[in-house]
Amino acid sequence: MRAVVLTEDRPRLELTDLPIPEPGPGEALLRVTGCGICGSDLHLASQLAAPGAVLGHEIAGEVAGVGAEVDPGRWRRGQAVVARPFSGCGRCASCSGGRADHCAQFQLIGLERAGGFAEFVTVRADELFALPASVGGDEGPLVEPLAVVRRAMRRGGVTSSDRVAVLGAGPIGLAAVAWAVAMGVQAVVVSEPSPLRRELAARLGATTTLDPGEGPVAAGVFEATGGGPTVVLECSGRPGLIEQAMEMTVVDGRVVVVGICLHDDTIFPFWGLSKELDIRFSIYYGREDFTDTIDALQGHRLEAVPMVTETIGLEKLPDRFARLERDPDAGKVIVRP
Repeated sequence: MRAVVLTEDRPRLELTDLPIPEPGPGEALLRVTGCGICGSDLHLASQLAAPGAVLGHEIAGEVAGVGAEVDPGRWRRGQAVVARPFSGCGRCASCSGGRADHCAQFQLIGLERAGGFAEFVTVRADELFALPASVGGDEGPLVEPLAVVRRAMRRGGVTSSDRVAVLGAGPIGLAAVAWAVAMGVQAVVVSEPSPLRRELAARLGATTTLDPGEGPVAAGVFEATGGGPTVVLECSGRPGLIEQAMEMTVVDGRVVVVGICLHDDTIFPFWGLSKELDIRFSIYYGREDFTDTIDALQGHRLEAVPMVTETIGLEKLPDRFARLERDPDAGKVIVRP
């Protein structure tokens, strides 16, 4: 099969041929129909993944086979699915509680295990979710990042009565806009330096978009929300943005940190103390976040496809990945092997 792997000259990728993997006990083999490029893939390629790794965890595909210990009647050949990109022991308390990300044997598809930048991938069969016929095209690869934000919305206790600010309109920030709109939030304000991403946020339903280079963000958000946001979702991962979120949030407000920052950061705790803020961090997702996302897409309550700005094949992935490393100014790029 064709696959794109990380080279010794990180973060450069290259197209190569690999054997089609065999599904082990409890696993399914998927023919990948779409896999999104995540910002974390860029981090993994630069710092964490080993040469030879096949990245990609935002996976949609069709069942091509199952291994031993998998009920063949549960997953039929050709069935459209998405995968929660986890692999755990399947037996411990974390796995039994739906949090395989806390299993001592946790492995992430696209890091410790080969991912979706290939024609085929193996995943745990109990981490598959069936896609209804009405959820197709670019929606399948969007389920995983949308589930990330569904979890963040749950962590922040977001309801339709909230006023929401989103810091950073990369794919996760754009997914936050889509979910806020789907939940009936009337004031959704986005701070983002990229004109393209501000435009995408507006297409998804953001009521106001701000360029942080044009003036104080907190003042702009206060005015746009009519008194300040009750919830701020920090989706950029840039140092200094958690403190900015604390500064702009109203008394008794909530800050949800979703962006991945790989640098030291500092905050001024008095903002949190004086306003009695709740600050929560959110990563990964429960099974209910996947099912909620699929249900919302199926019911046409959640519109996220406008965040997709490009669809490419495996042969174009190495060059497009390199350009994203240099300039990540894009929406969601989806790879179709």
